[in-house]
Amino acid sequence: MKRVFIHAYTAGNLGDDLLIRILCERYPKVHFRIYADESYKERFKDIGNLSVYSPSDKRVGFIDMAISKVKHTDMGFWKLLIKTSYATVHIGGSVFVQHQDDFGLAFQLDEGLRARSRRLYVVGANFGPYTDEQYYRQYYELLQKYEGVCFRDRYSQRLFHKLPNVTYAPDVAFNYKADVSVPEKKQVLISVIDMKDRKGKWGISQYDRPYKRFIVNLADGYIKQGYHIKFISFCKYQGDEEAIKEIIALAEGWEKEQVSTCFYDKNLLQCIKSFAESEIIIATRFHSLVLGWLMGKKVLPVVYDRKTKHVLEDNECSSYLKLDDLEQNISQVIQKIEELKVMDIKNLVSEAEGQFEKLDQILKRKEG
Repeated sequence: MKRVFIHAYTAGNLGDDLLIRILCERYPKVHFRIYADESYKERFKDIGNLSVYSPSDKRVGFIDMAISKVKHTDMGFWKLLIKTSYATVHIGGSVFVQHQDDFGLAFQLDEGLRARSRRLYVVGANFGPYTDEQYYRQYYELLQKYEGVCFRDRYSQRLFHKLPNVTYAPDVAFNYKADVSVPEKKQVLISVIDMKDRKGKWGISQYDRPYKRFIVNLADGYIKQGYHIKFISFCKYQGDEEAIKEIIALAEGWEKEQVSTCFYDKNLLQCIKSFAESEIIIATRFHSLVLGWLMGKKVLPVVYDRKTKHVLEDNECSSYLKLDDLEQNISQVIQKIEELKVMDIKNLVSEAEGQFEKLDQILKRKEG
């Protein structure tokens, strides 16, 4: 079996974990390897062709120490995994965002990944946002050295359109084959993020209070129409769970039977079921938008990041709310949602196969 290293965001985010799972399931005869914390051994224990190596493993610690003594370098085991792999797949969404003016460390990590990888592929990413032209130019020089880069929005692809190794295809998650058969309920599923601690270059913390108050009012409006409300957290580490608890605390008069929660940890299928059983999705998290479309639901995106806006523009979807638009009459918002059309995503699902075009060539995917 070919050994392939996966470089990804491994902090318990449903979207990123879903992409890793899709990748491994697509190539069952490939031995994938990933470096992540101990929880991922449990989270991915059902993926037979994936080995999870953790910093807490005794073997990892021993090799790190030995390499440090000989070569005076840190994270020796991680580097060894990359060097001894047939290829590296950097999979994820917002993996090329300029978070600060001094972007040297982030660039050095990607540069080191390129230097140590025999073959390097980017799958499912978007580029930016960025403000520094030097950031763009450095990545332009670096990405042309990759074997393949497939972006998930046309904006990112256009930035590098002169590079023959750069392509576009819809998000990786459109390749997900959801095997869920549950009856639809009169339920609204609300994907929530925490905004109060997002104060960096692309800070949105100033919208934290209006956002939470809007979600409370919208949920209240649906409860009065007889809907059940379910809140879903995609990432505990990034504060989704805490944001949901704060929203529920802000509400007045909600009965327990009117509201429930689904917090992602090691329960992916339970989270997917929450999408399948819901009639309406209020999508703040990017992949809640994708999963809502994939499940054939009415989806109202709440756009907090340009990555979502670019994908909506790619699909000529004008029905969404920006953070500046949250002070609206809730009855009118509910009426707009009622008038939403279910997205026809046949082409998106078909074209999303393109995310793996380059990998299919080297990993010899078995069809059927």
